[in-house]
Amino acid sequence: MSRRRAPARAPSAAYRRIYAVVERIPRGRVATYGQVAALAGRAGHARQVGYALHSLPEGTSLPWQRVINARGEVSERATPGWAGYQRHLLAEEGVRFDPRGRVDLSRCRWDPDRPEARSRPPRRESAAPRLSPRREVAAIRTTLLPLGDPARAAGARAYLKSELRFLGLDTPTLRRAASDWARAHPELTTADLLRLAEALWQTPVFELRAFAVELLVRRRSLLLAARGQARFLDFLETLLRRSRTWAFVDWIVIQLVAPLVEGDPRLLRRFDRWIEDPDFWIRRAALLALLPALRRGAGDWPRFVRYADGQLAEREFFVRKAIGWVLREVAKQRPRLVSEFLAPRLDRVSGVTLREAVKYLPARDRRRLLARRA
Repeated sequence: MSRRRAPARAPSAAYRRIYAVVERIPRGRVATYGQVAALAGRAGHARQVGYALHSLPEGTSLPWQRVINARGEVSERATPGWAGYQRHLLAEEGVRFDPRGRVDLSRCRWDPDRPEARSRPPRRESAAPRLSPRREVAAIRTTLLPLGDPARAAGARAYLKSELRFLGLDTPTLRRAASDWARAHPELTTADLLRLAEALWQTPVFELRAFAVELLVRRRSLLLAARGQARFLDFLETLLRRSRTWAFVDWIVIQLVAPLVEGDPRLLRRFDRWIEDPDFWIRRAALLALLPALRRGAGDWPRFVRYADGQLAEREFFVRKAIGWVLREVAKQRPRLVSEFLAPRLDRVSGVTLREAVKYLPARDRRRLLARRA
């Protein structure tokens, strides 16, 4: 994937001044678009800085990643994944993001008038955890226990056909509890987060595992900004293999795996292994991990076609349902792709898949496909 197209002509004098300012930003420091504009003699033209950086050629050595917006955030880009890539580059330089995905500008903003020796990068966060996972798990359990409903617990266990214990919390209550805990621990590091999530998943209690997933989702910016994203995907794969229910698999894949891979498309290759896995939950995960991008009208449609085509003979309901789910969502924006996928495969598509896939097709196409199948 190419980040930027090379400019058609030599940069203007204004762009050259902007580039000269950006080149001076030291490692581990950031500057805002407005700050760069002012230093380049273009005060009030912060947008022009964005245009200038967008025009940089691929492979540039200019530290473009060190320019962020006035809120201390990495600005979203049209190309999926590049905001996560910019956060990754900054994290490698020691720039830390808070749970909202913001940099503390009071600590990290570049001051061109200060000697460089005094503008040392902020220290990297320590890999050593600053909380006791065992103690936190006990405290979280104590918090959640009185919030549960035994009748709800019995119903949920029967509905999910799970061997786990259930406390009987509804989703809004659990999310409020996780939000309260996250607010009480604003300095949680990536190492702390992963160790706590693992400790929560070692318990046989559904809500404690769900609490872990909710924390991972709430602090997703830590995972997207830190180094070692392949390692985080390994961790998420471990959770998926221990899930044994769509209630966890779908949540982890849609909210965590998909954003992680969009931030580093090289990780897509992992799904080539997942789609061949003996565990049908992992095969379902490979299909659903492509859903968020495809739903937006982007994503890797040829990869999905390849995966789905190879799974059409699968008799497992949850794999058939996943194929239909993705096709249904794609049909909302690109119905022709779905019709063209289904038409030559009607003799192999299961009823579950077909019923889901045609829900949002134009009425004429839906009737035609269903009539041919009948």
